[in-house]
Amino acid sequence: MMDEIKQFLGSTPVITREAKDAARAQLLQAMREPLPQPARRRTFRIPRLAWRFGIAAVAASALLVGYGVVRGDDQSAAYAEVKELGERAAKAAERGPDDAYTRTPSQGQWLYVKESIAPLLAEPRPEVDRDRRETLETWYSLDGKQMAIDDGAGKLAIEEVNAGLKGSDLAQEPVTPDAMLAKVKASVAATPASPFEQGRGMSEQERAFHTISTLMGGQPLTPQVRAALFRALPKIDGVSVKQDAVDAAGRHGVAFAYTGPRERSEIIVDADDYRFLGLYGENLADQPFPNEGGPAAPTLPSGTAGTVKAGAPLVWSAQLETKVVDKPGTRP
Repeated sequence: MMDEIKQFLGSTPVITREAKDAARAQLLQAMREPLPQPARRRTFRIPRLAWRFGIAAVAASALLVGYGVVRGDDQSAAYAEVKELGERAAKAAERGPDDAYTRTPSQGQWLYVKESIAPLLAEPRPEVDRDRRETLETWYSLDGKQMAIDDGAGKLAIEEVNAGLKGSDLAQEPVTPDAMLAKVKASVAATPASPFEQGRGMSEQERAFHTISTLMGGQPLTPQVRAALFRALPKIDGVSVKQDAVDAAGRHGVAFAYTGPRERSEIIVDADDYRFLGLYGENLADQPFPNEGGPAAPTLPSGTAGTVKAGAPLVWSAQLETKVVDKPGTRP
């Protein structure tokens, strides 16, 4: 899961039921990466993804105020803008001082990630709460095969990561923008779109953008891989630049954005040093919830049915700290 970090850290409660909700919100974003069934085991109790993928009813226009939507091969001013952002972010990744990404880690180590996240408004509704924040601490094994999170009862739950594209896969030569994009697209093509993705009209380009978003948000990536991914983003048809994007900690930056038929997604970087800040996703049109005519809906608690409004945030995170540690549960 934008600079008021100290304020958030000082007011954030210890991990409780609310923090578990925050974890679910983050893991929903992670689940966007194409993954085969079955889904994760029940340890994290991930809600059904139907509601995330069934949001909104009408297509967004191809051009929005503040966004220059481009094709990856379009040599327009808009494409030049997103290409320039990709190059600046890539150079920042290559020279960045972050210890988590600039030294070669030893096998068996883990990447600690601390985030501020907007928790779900009312599970299983898809919106997150614009006015609340929780701190989420997650550990990712550097081989990409495991992740760990507090289970809400003071115990560390370690989960196997479902098969899918990982940072270790991307680190295999050649590590170039074209190679990154080819691997991402191959991963998307190898995993048929779920009924939910089909129902929301998600294109291969949008799925590729979400896959890179997932990788940026949590997977351990070498500086070379992260730089290549930034340079690959402008090659995805429809990626744009969003000025004055804001992460969940109130930090202002600039974003790579993708506007699909039903949702706009952003990968936010700092406007000055171009380091990764966080993720944001927004609903584009009013949509009844549950979505009538869609997949069978779970029984909803009282007060959770209604309309998901246009402009409702669906994902909102801010990456506050990353560090390589020797074992899960260790904090810097």
